[in-house]
Amino acid sequence: MTTSDATWPVTRSPDPTSVVAGIAVLALGVLLLLDASSTLELSFGVLAPVACAATGAILLASGMTRRR
Repeated sequence: MTTSDATWPVTRSPDPTSVVAGIAVLALGVLLLLDASSTLELSFGVLAPVACAATGAILLASGMTRRR
């Protein structure tokens, strides 16, 4: 194989929806871990709005990056 036949990896920017989803899932996981270790006392009244906010952030990022 010659150097002219080699293909270089294509660099792409990260998908904003995936980045926001990853951060939201990571934040929820940290909250649940802190709750399980009794560092925080979280109830459904706290976790439900946090989960809704994470879902909303993912949907917002998805809507903002939609191609037309």
